[in-house]
Amino acid sequence: MIVELENALYSASIDSMGAELKRLDNRIDGTKYMFNGDPFWWNGSAPVLFPIVGGLSGGSYTFEGETYQLGSHGFARKSEFVVVEKSADRAVFMLHANDKTRVQYPFNFRLTVLFNLEMTGITVTYQVENFGTNTMYFSIGSHPAFNLPFVGGSLEHYYIEFEQPEANSRYFFVDGCISAVTEPVFNNSKHIFLNSTLFDRGPLILKDVASRSVSIRKTRSFRAIRVSFDAPNVAVWSKPNRAPFICIEPWWGTPDPIGFSETFDKKPGIRSLSPREVFTTRYAVEIQ
Repeated sequence: MIVELENALYSASIDSMGAELKRLDNRIDGTKYMFNGDPFWWNGSAPVLFPIVGGLSGGSYTFEGETYQLGSHGFARKSEFVVVEKSADRAVFMLHANDKTRVQYPFNFRLTVLFNLEMTGITVTYQVENFGTNTMYFSIGSHPAFNLPFVGGSLEHYYIEFEQPEANSRYFFVDGCISAVTEPVFNNSKHIFLNSTLFDRGPLILKDVASRSVSIRKTRSFRAIRVSFDAPNVAVWSKPNRAPFICIEPWWGTPDPIGFSETFDKKPGIRSLSPREVFTTRYAVEIQ
């Protein structure tokens, strides 16, 4: 089911399959900001990552003596959400634990995804609730993909700007897990300039960033897309060979390190919720 939102300046489409933002358009000039999910490049647009971010070592995890198989980025992106609220510029989607999720994830959860279309863009809010009687463990993230270019020019005319100067090194993906190998990318600057080889070795995975926003900007232009968040980790990704999109991914969690063998509750970056506790976070896409 596709849910449409609209205000005086923007329109958006959200698919109830995965509660995935599929479209964000400027109604005045027709600019399309979200990647359309062309499977030649990548079949996503903004999947919700839950209850893990990235992959698990060996594709499985153990918890309280049981082993569970769970695919990369979790099951929310492939689950049908229920639309529980809809107005012209707001929609709320909900996913409850069920027999299918419990085979992969033994916790009694409710995941709510709320979309607010605003005059500056769109805000996406996540609520994770623990309806069980024991502590629940999870990670969550988003994976929005933006058209590139979105205001003309070529790849080399665009750059990524972090809110603050960063000194972080990137981590590397190996079979969905994080390698111990790192590489500097900032040199205490705020900018990453795009080129055709930047993503040849996978996404730029950055832990514990100081910035609370990351922008996609065009040189000699005031036009930009800014993603604001309160997440500790961010990934920046595109396919090699000049794919027509770039992802700015806020992550409240991290993939497993290569060879990780401890239990799920010891997973790096994992979050915990006591019974009846609620975790709320959000990110915003602001068009400038």
